[in-house]
Amino acid sequence: MINMTSIYKTTAINETTVPNQTRIEDGLALTMTPPLDQQEGSNPEQLLAMSWATCLNATSQALLKARKLEHNSRVRVEVDLHKEANGVGFYFSAYAYLAVEGFTLEESERLVRQAHERCPVSKLIHGNEHVDVFVESY
Repeated sequence: MINMTSIYKTTAINETTVPNQTRIEDGLALTMTPPLDQQEGSNPEQLLAMSWATCLNATSQALLKARKLEHNSRVRVEVDLHKEANGVGFYFSAYAYLAVEGFTLEESERLVRQAHERCPVSKLIHGNEHVDVFVESY
């Protein structure tokens, strides 16, 4: 077994006794609704997109700072919900787009590949055929 020393832990809870709510133990609570529902609230697709965008951009910035470079960057993440081909069940596709101010697309491509290898959220979803990273102009 691999020794995994945790440096941070959080626990999210969703239970049927509190409809449409997911909460962090002793913290944040969000109203959760299905993505196709017209009710007000957040959905898993939005939270996944926000988590990955935040993590990938922070990782990109850490890589830039390690090289003593200061450039603004932006990560845009698109998460789509798809119905399985057999009509039973669903799956996500997720695509991240990195833009770095003052970088060529080739420079941004190298950075996003390195960030994707190091970002904890990327590591969690990496290898899925419906996940990829791209670059775009800032």
